[in-house]
Amino acid sequence: MSGSVGKRVLITGVTSGIGEQLALRFLQQGHQVYGVARSVEKLQAMQQQYANFKPLACDLASSDAWQSIVDAIEGDIEIVVLNAGNCEYLDNGQIDIGLVRRVFELNFFTNIEAARMLLERWSTKIQRFAVVSSSAGFFPLARAEAYGASKAAVSYFFSTLRLSYPTIKFSLIHPGFVETPLTDKNDFDMPMKISAAKAADVMYQGILKGKRRIDFPRFFILILKCLSILPDTVKFYLGKKMVRK
Repeated sequence: MSGSVGKRVLITGVTSGIGEQLALRFLQQGHQVYGVARSVEKLQAMQQQYANFKPLACDLASSDAWQSIVDAIEGDIEIVVLNAGNCEYLDNGQIDIGLVRRVFELNFFTNIEAARMLLERWSTKIQRFAVVSSSAGFFPLARAEAYGASKAAVSYFFSTLRLSYPTIKFSLIHPGFVETPLTDKNDFDMPMKISAAKAADVMYQGILKGKRRIDFPRFFILILKCLSILPDTVKFYLGKKMVRK
């Protein structure tokens, strides 16, 4: 599988960040990529550059998004990468229900709807099914209540869902900090941040190898996992240190 070419790949969020770099990896290796994003202009630019790129302009927040995507695809899909997502932070412990719902809608429910539609249509054809979660679910990070919870929900849901599809290699992806337009908005230090190109390289190889977990950067993830097994009192103390005064 790792040396094969010509697979039919569906990737969401392909016009920026990790999704764009990952789409380029697949395109440059001769795969046919169906790329989902909102920007018609950017999708058209990619189509002009790569004959094996099929643009699917769509707002994943719309109720009929995945129905329109499935209807637009001709033939079968063999590799799925659900990459699109969003991050909004809560400040000073003030719970904004609208914010939480927006984050969960795109990060969680949209991906669940994608799985429902894609597996109903191509469960016997899909070979690889990758979902981008986040390392934020490993340790409680200040302000990331909505984001971290949505990503933790994604990880649990797909870890369980894959038990019902033994012929499909599901990959759960937990990146650390990656240089993207989304993280460019962050106003705090992001230790061990890597480029979107490096992240895409790790993901591309891991997806084709059928790895169940793709966690990176390794040392950063190791630190988070070690922190996660500390006593709750210690985790609470460390978490409080991250709260803005």
